[in-house]
Amino acid sequence: MTDELKGDVVDTLTLRFTGEDENGVAIHELRAAHVAEVLQGLVGLTSDFDKAGVFSTEGPGSSEVLVRPAQQGSFLIEVVRIVTENWGSMVAVGSAVGIPSLSTVIWWATKSARAEVKDFDYLDNGNVKITWQDESAQEVPAAAWAELNKRDRRRKKQLRQIMAPLSDPQVSELEIASPPESEIEQVADHAPEKYVLTRPDYDAVRPDDEIEETQEVFEVEAQMSAIDFDDPTKWRVKTKDRKRSATVEDQEFLGRVARGLAIRKSDIFRLRIREDATKKNGRTRTVWTVLRVENDRRVAHDNDS
Repeated sequence: MTDELKGDVVDTLTLRFTGEDENGVAIHELRAAHVAEVLQGLVGLTSDFDKAGVFSTEGPGSSEVLVRPAQQGSFLIEVVRIVTENWGSMVAVGSAVGIPSLSTVIWWATKSARAEVKDFDYLDNGNVKITWQDESAQEVPAAAWAELNKRDRRRKKQLRQIMAPLSDPQVSELEIASPPESEIEQVADHAPEKYVLTRPDYDAVRPDDEIEETQEVFEVEAQMSAIDFDDPTKWRVKTKDRKRSATVEDQEFLGRVARGLAIRKSDIFRLRIREDATKKNGRTRTVWTVLRVENDRRVAHDNDS
């Protein structure tokens, strides 16, 4: 295949997605939509760092990302980056100052999405030393540091695309590997030859403004108790399998309570509840609102409480 490429192959990496289905059988296929996202994310990430001059010592470069056929017997994506302009001279000059691989760029970008920068220093060798909030440190080229501080939302989207299969509960890991003999691994703090990304990494690159809101209305039997005398709408609701704080909007019920309705701990009411769920950055927050409290009630048996 190399003979057919119009340019010099300068970088390769493999992405291996592993996991098990509900029967414990190792996965051997991925959703086509997820694979498409992986490739889109890789192309976008490569293009941004290429235009920033990260892969070259002579300013913005011109390279292209290709995909080789997967090896039989596993779901393996082999990614090839080729450069079409003066790679030989770029390697000769770059060996002194450091040129990162695509694998290393993904490593840096993922780290920057997971951790906050505590401090940074410009070094005499032209690189930047980044100290993260977890006290770990990385040394990256100045061009990479500049790019890592741009396009945060787009960067997260690119990384999330690369890790898209991890949204499938059957996929547990993404292994990224570069050949140990890669001639461009010249940077002081390049990625390990092989590293693994998991679902927490996927959750960490969810765009900050990616918010999903859903609403559901249901009826359920529950016990109720007031929890805030200063705010009569705040109650504790206990169903058969859940206990939640809730806001009561049933004005007729609240009026009866204000007029002296006695509620015992063992009383069970029929409630109509609206559940508002907000999913942000991989976490879901739910709020209950009691829309209606049925007038009839019964005393709970021992096994109901």
